[in-house]
Amino acid sequence: MSDEIVVPSLLVLPPKLMPIIEKFNDYRFFLIEGGRGSGKTQGIGRFLLYLCEKKKIRVVCGRETQSTIEDSVYKVFVDLIKTYQLNFEIMKTKIISNVSGSEIVFKGFREQGSVNIKGLEGVDVLWIDEAEAITKQTLDIIIPTIRKSKSRVFFSMNRKLPNDPVYDFGVENDKCLHITINYTDNPFCSQELNDEATRCKETNEIDYRHIWLGEPLDMSDNLLFSAKSVAEMSQIEPMGEVYRHIRVIGIDFAAQGGDFCCASILDKCSPTQWKLHPQIAWQDADPMSSIGRIVEIIGKYHPDFAILDCGGMGFVVHARLQEMGVRIDGFDGATNKGVPFEYANARAYGYYTLAEYLRNHQILADKNDILEKELLSIRFKYQSNGKRIIESKSDMRAKGIKSPDRADSLMMAVYAIKTNVQDTTFLMTTTNPFKRINNSRW
Repeated sequence: MSDEIVVPSLLVLPPKLMPIIEKFNDYRFFLIEGGRGSGKTQGIGRFLLYLCEKKKIRVVCGRETQSTIEDSVYKVFVDLIKTYQLNFEIMKTKIISNVSGSEIVFKGFREQGSVNIKGLEGVDVLWIDEAEAITKQTLDIIIPTIRKSKSRVFFSMNRKLPNDPVYDFGVENDKCLHITINYTDNPFCSQELNDEATRCKETNEIDYRHIWLGEPLDMSDNLLFSAKSVAEMSQIEPMGEVYRHIRVIGIDFAAQGGDFCCASILDKCSPTQWKLHPQIAWQDADPMSSIGRIVEIIGKYHPDFAILDCGGMGFVVHARLQEMGVRIDGFDGATNKGVPFEYANARAYGYYTLAEYLRNHQILADKNDILEKELLSIRFKYQSNGKRIIESKSDMRAKGIKSPDRADSLMMAVYAIKTNVQDTTFLMTTTNPFKRINNSRW
């Protein structure tokens, strides 16, 4: 007897989409993003029809706005029902299973300028297609409305903005399964679509990366980082052998209760490139506890150079570490001392340096959605004197954007490389992480 599991033809999906089936009971939210030809809409539609046949459920397919039924995923369901000869009654505004009694309805959330949640009570599955159009206001009203026990919410989208409300919600939610899939991940993508993607790539690289690879558009002219350079951190390989291994740590200390402390550890992995370790982030209201964590990190990773945000309460933490003999430099983002004249302060110089490193493929990192989101939230402007400055954390918070703690710690590590590590005379000659050349303490 064969142990092979036979999957219904309706559920033959691209392998990258199979977790929506395999982990359906493990998550409440499912964020599926990617470009054209990825199969994400087809995959979700197939799975929901399968569920509707097996158990009586109520499915709502919603969008920010819906003028007619043709604006919805109605046609996707109809085509699948006809192709696989499924036992559903197709009506003008809804679809009903003749097997289980399940109902699929279609809805626009915003009507005459306000959010309409009528009909969302008792929903088992909510599917929001083209979720890139959903505003934060709509999202904040809809999510608490879907509160039935064991209810599920699916989002499918091709992100337009780096800080898309639905994307931010999904990435920061540990109850959300996040899948990125493109036509290159879909073995069922037609040759016609593959040819169309190739033509687009040859014609317009920016359009190709957004339409077919699902990368967000850089829609603001004051975004410091491009989606392309941020995405490529996890796609490039070291070029050449490294002759001297160097390690640098940048630490952002959080004074605000809701913010994170974060350590970014960079290892030199080629003559010009640096590899980012998985970032270490923690929350702790007690500065003394964070001091202990920093000592532990430095003792464990033995950096050749370490730098710590010494603004605000960070000044106290840095001073205490120095009293303990821990050799860690302070980073004052507000100072303009030693900063090239075109930058307003060290924070601006640090972020522009990081942007340069990313453009030149000098930073390698594993895929990190939160770090990428933070980098794509960084904006710059010009002062009246022509100097470049980065939007402050307080201004970001006023817009509802969280503090970019992981991005800040990476920026400080790169700033240290740019301003200190190129001069290698200070590098440690022993394995003691608290000691430098000519330093008699410890």
